[in-house]
Amino acid sequence: MDLIALTTCCVDYYPQLDKSFMGGNTLNLASTWKKTAPTANISVITCLGKDKNGETISNFLNKIGIKTSRVYTKEGTTACNQLRVDEHGERFGIEGTWNGGVYEDFLLSEKDWAFVATQDIVAIPANNPNYSEMVKRKTNGQILSVDFMDVENNMPIEDTIAKTDIAFVAARTELINKYEMLANKTSKLLVITSGADGSYAFFNGNKYHQPAIEVHKVVDTTGCGDAYQGAFALTYYNTNDIQESMKAGAIAASDILQHYGGVGKID
Repeated sequence: MDLIALTTCCVDYYPQLDKSFMGGNTLNLASTWKKTAPTANISVITCLGKDKNGETISNFLNKIGIKTSRVYTKEGTTACNQLRVDEHGERFGIEGTWNGGVYEDFLLSEKDWAFVATQDIVAIPANNPNYSEMVKRKTNGQILSVDFMDVENNMPIEDTIAKTDIAFVAARTELINKYEMLANKTSKLLVITSGADGSYAFFNGNKYHQPAIEVHKVVDTTGCGDAYQGAFALTYYNTNDIQESMKAGAIAASDILQHYGGVGKID
């Protein structure tokens, strides 16, 4: 099984802790795949700056066995951000602190796209600069898992959901009906994550619900959505069972919730 995640790896700084943690959609999701399917061939395509943060991420990927042949480096800053976490573990971005660095204008080469075409599952967020090209190049039999992010990000889900195999949106429960109608209209698998309210999935006129897994203490919600998506996509590929995939996603998210940073506990 060949899995690939595109393309954001970053470092998140938490001023209240004066600590930094690795993160980004790609890193969070790929590390979940590695925990769930340690023998799978897992790759990332990303661009890192030639700085300390880039070196930390690269070393981590190599350490846990994620393929880095298409991890590129260039002069400049690795993507970075600042986050704060409230007393309930909810994560909030600190306005004006996101620095995309060398990631901002990173586009895949033809050789990269040829490699992507060989993968069984491709995971990518809809705000990625390579997303529009990805939906054009999706191959038959390949599962394309797309993160349309928080509903407030206004990602163009109606425009491109037809090209996806699994579409994820983080949304409040009062918007569930809207997305159920979209799933029914397009006949696409659409998964809504709603934090403590659990997750919902819609496919072929059917509605599914998975309660959130209770944990002793929610430490940090950063990366729990990425973990959910990674575990869901992998389980769905292996089983074609939506309910089982939702359960796997909830379990993966619950693990991340109990630690700071999007990757969770690092041995």
